[in-house]
Amino acid sequence: MDHELERFDVRAEDGAVRVIIAWQTFARTGGLSGSHILKDQRRYSLLNGAAVKYLGNDVFQETSSGEILHRIKE
Repeated sequence: MDHELERFDVRAEDGAVRVIIAWQTFARTGGLSGSHILKDQRRYSLLNGAAVKYLGNDVFQETSSGEILHRIKE
């Protein structure tokens, strides 16, 4: 198993900037096609470990508080 990590900033409703860590798990098949992404293995969390749900269109929601977070485009 291999993992791909991504880190990016999001803006909370109160204007605070927070950091989301996104990761994806890959399985090595050993065949001609190489690696493939395991179904539904993309996960998100805040840097403090709080779980985050992706809502679409670069919008996320912290699952415990319900706070909406918008990805900051660079």
